[in-house]
Amino acid sequence: MKAGSVGSNPNGAASSSVTVGPVQPLKDFLSSVGEAVANLNTAVVGLDAVEQGHEKPEKLNISWKPHDRTAAARKSRRFLVEAVLVRVAEALSEFVLVSARLPRFSSVRSGWDSKTSRAEKLADVAAEVLGSESYLIAGAALLIHWRNRVVHPRSQASLLPQQEKNLRAASEEIEKNFAGLSVDRLLKDFEIGQPTLKDVSSLIAMSIRMARKVDTAINNLSNDDLDALLEHYGLKARIAEIEAQTTPTKRHASIVRMLQSNAPGLVPAYGRLHGSIARDGG
Repeated sequence: MKAGSVGSNPNGAASSSVTVGPVQPLKDFLSSVGEAVANLNTAVVGLDAVEQGHEKPEKLNISWKPHDRTAAARKSRRFLVEAVLVRVAEALSEFVLVSARLPRFSSVRSGWDSKTSRAEKLADVAAEVLGSESYLIAGAALLIHWRNRVVHPRSQASLLPQQEKNLRAASEEIEKNFAGLSVDRLLKDFEIGQPTLKDVSSLIAMSIRMARKVDTAINNLSNDDLDALLEHYGLKARIAEIEAQTTPTKRHASIVRMLQSNAPGLVPAYGRLHGSIARDGG
């Protein structure tokens, strides 16, 4: 897995036409992904230096004497790729679960039980927006399945036949939009458990595009939507405290300041539903 084999800036994978900034679930997801990818990029640069012969600084008090520095660097790179895969899959699952709290997804949630997997929940929520045939859903689901196989070596988690079909049907579009990614190679790497930088970066980019489309659909929050998210983030109690302790003339501004600190992605909806405020482009 060569350091230069992928353009690893998935945050730039898709643009959004939404004029208001992302709702808090997407803001949290993008923040987590951005941090993970930035750390991966930094580590990959360092490991490339190791392959090129960079020596351990004397002041670095660790034991490091690889017999084959190239093999050691590539092994470490694979570990980091897998770690980022797990980190992003966790953030993606959280995005789905929080978004699913909105009333508009109540019928979707009603079909879940303790045996419903994370990948199934993702597919159910995203299909409400993108339709079940979207290859973006299949790509995001593959990311979660790959996480399961990394964390649980005996896991047999895999795409549904229709999801694999959706990916293969979009092979040309995927190759064009994701820097020459081969779907055949991607699925082979998944089966043998050897994720490359290109595989993971591409699946992250697909997941971001999928998440942005879900965010676009939920962006115009209703009052019930807002209440559900405020409850999730533990902010309804904070608002009640502010309302009880603040004079009416200062109450709105105090609540907005609190939201800007704790959940800025909810500020536009709160302002629209509870008073006129400056829009936060997030």
